[in-house]
Amino acid sequence: MEQPPNSSRLPSGPDRRSLTGYGVGFGELVLVVAAGIALAPLGWALALAVSAGPSPWSAFFRALAAAPLARYLLNSLLVSGVTALGQVAVATPAAYVFARLRFPGRDGLFALYLGTLIIPHHVTLLPAFLLMRWLGWLDHYQALVVPALAHPFALFVLRQFFLSVPSELEDAARMDGCSRWMVLLRVLLPLSRPALATVGLFSFLWSWNSFLWPLVVLQTPTRYTLPVGLAMLQSEVGTDWPVLMAAALIAAAPVLLLFLFAQRSLVHSITFAEGST
Repeated sequence: MEQPPNSSRLPSGPDRRSLTGYGVGFGELVLVVAAGIALAPLGWALALAVSAGPSPWSAFFRALAAAPLARYLLNSLLVSGVTALGQVAVATPAAYVFARLRFPGRDGLFALYLGTLIIPHHVTLLPAFLLMRWLGWLDHYQALVVPALAHPFALFVLRQFFLSVPSELEDAARMDGCSRWMVLLRVLLPLSRPALATVGLFSFLWSWNSFLWPLVVLQTPTRYTLPVGLAMLQSEVGTDWPVLMAAALIAAAPVLLLFLFAQRSLVHSITFAEGST
């Protein structure tokens, strides 16, 4: 029996390849537009910084003369580096416990701890400040580092990565006489370098960009981090925007370089985390 022609049939052959090409081209166009929007503030800051003065570097030299940016840069490197290393060191064994060990209330405790991500930082600002004052940590860098060590995001990323590692590897190591710590140090950690790099990168970035908490706990100008130091370039009389943009570019350069070196590990770790959810 002859079947009636189906007008809703999908195109095939050259027509279908043409539609696929149009779809890929449109997707690439959307990505280019999104990238342009994301890079627009950076381009605007660079254009404003290099357009002021007789030389493209005039605003950068004026920024270095207007504030001790080198000192602020070292302060931020110290705080962000110690925070990143400390957060990785704290989150790694905790993530292993939640990923491999079984105990009553494990999943509920993990969900409760992960739920603290929805608590606004401003809600805990006053209690944290009072705690730092009681400990005598005001105007000291441990007030910036210690509260950031136990971050739920780091625990989540490492736990998801540990769940993606086949349990047979751990079982084989246990049969060879390895303890839990030896399994973590000699089996899981070498495989977890992308996840560790991701946690360290995000921790470094969040600490580097933190403004409100350092502004609250730091009182000595020589101990300011870069975001607080950049705010000191603004005044009630007026703001030299080319100088401020030049200083902001100087502050953003280390993070951009760090991301360029760690982007492969970042993408690899996110792919594993999505695959194990």
